[in-house]
Amino acid sequence: MKAALDRLRFFLISLFRHRPKDWRTSFLQARVHELEQEENADIKYLRWQLTRLRAENTDLRNRGNEVCANAAPLFHLPVEELRQTACRYQVMPLGGGAGWAVVMEHCVFCGCELETVPFRTERDALLYAALLQTAGHRLKNNLSCTRCYSEYLESTELSVE
Repeated sequence: MKAALDRLRFFLISLFRHRPKDWRTSFLQARVHELEQEENADIKYLRWQLTRLRAENTDLRNRGNEVCANAAPLFHLPVEELRQTACRYQVMPLGGGAGWAVVMEHCVFCGCELETVPFRTERDALLYAALLQTAGHRLKNNLSCTRCYSEYLESTELSVE
């Protein structure tokens, strides 16, 4: 009898130990595994971005030193040489003789000035334009003034409303 009870006890213990998993437990384990994979993918992507940004930062620091080295002589140039150096930018007197301006944006249709940066002296404006050119700044050439844009809309019969 004792042997039969021992076998029954062993059978019941093993039955309860090896019971099949609940479907909810399996689903939750699968979802946890899926979230871990997504998290690992996010971590890999963020590491890649960090590495890329560090490389860009190093490149910008090196380029910044080059730009500074190229820009330093500009501060000692006379006005005539600054005019030649800043040839890509339009430097013009402001209305009323109140100062000078560097044109930063032109209308692609009529060529009028859309954005200007004002300066008190011609030398300051020329120096600013020369610094922009030395740094490799490019003017935007995809903008239009309101007059040209409205004419364009009328000619193509498009409505803004």
